[in-house]
Amino acid sequence: MAARRTPEEKPVEHGSRRRERMRAVLVEAATRLFAAQGVDATTIDEIVDLAGVAKGTFYNYFTDRADIAVAVASAIRREFNEGVAELNEGIADPAERVSRGVRLFLYLVVRDPVRARLLSRIYEGGVDIAKSGNQHLLGDLREGVELGRIQVPSLEVALHLVVALGTAGMRHLLDKGAGPEILRGEGYAHEVATVLLQGLGLRRADIVRILARPFDASHLTLSNRGERL
Repeated sequence: MAARRTPEEKPVEHGSRRRERMRAVLVEAATRLFAAQGVDATTIDEIVDLAGVAKGTFYNYFTDRADIAVAVASAIRREFNEGVAELNEGIADPAERVSRGVRLFLYLVVRDPVRARLLSRIYEGGVDIAKSGNQHLLGDLREGVELGRIQVPSLEVALHLVVALGTAGMRHLLDKGAGPEILRGEGYAHEVATVLLQGLGLRRADIVRILARPFDASHLTLSNRGERL
């Protein structure tokens, strides 16, 4: 039987939830402003005005603009990683999982352009093999190497290839525009995935087979969230 909470514990839990909600409000406001005008062009005054809180409240949670920018980037990367994991449920081939993850990042340019633009602008540490945000991707790459599905000089080089193609692809679509074919993993998304799988050492026949499978991310929690932004 679970232990009953004492009266003293309840106010602490309530206060913690309130702090989490307020922090989330500030992060969401900063997300929108950073995406629209960049980090350097955004002031703390603008963040608190959009969040509807006093300026002093900001400093209860963050030390400065750089501090909240890190929080925003971490939150977005975490959400996107969760989306990739959800998309790849039941996919056994690690190389296919990696290609689907990159196509999802491009998909989100259409479905969640606010977060896609921000992630492409303040993607810090994306090529650092030690960063915690890269662990899921590294797991897929490592498994692919162990199974002989992925053949690369090193995991670090493979990570750099995936991150470079993913972020450059997002920026290209954000600048030039993305059509509905991206939502199906087709067009430019198909081309990026082809180059990616070639770079990871897959045979042409395997690449064709992987990319011939339907790509549908419309059921994801992350993509549905983007509709409400």
